[in-house]
Amino acid sequence: MNSREYRQWRQRRRAAWLEANRKRKHPDTEAERLIEFANMWAPYGGATEEEILVNFGMTKRRFIEKLWQVIPESNCADEEMHSLTIAYPNLS
Repeated sequence: MNSREYRQWRQRRRAAWLEANRKRKHPDTEAERLIEFANMWAPYGGATEEEILVNFGMTKRRFIEKLWQVIPESNCADEEMHSLTIAYPNLS
């Protein structure tokens, strides 16, 4: 193994370790995906109806309902909660 191969191996190993040990926002992977998507779009006022439909196959209203169902079980930071509240107001 030459130095370049070793460096690539170490980078792959570190990336795998980081992924395995990163703190999850939610124990359910689908719920975590939903929260991550919502967080990604929150600075822009929330995801569009089209983006939600393409990524999750549901209406924006259903997406927001589902988001607020999984949020209580998550470990989102206060700043994340604040931005999600602004971008996706609870409809109930």
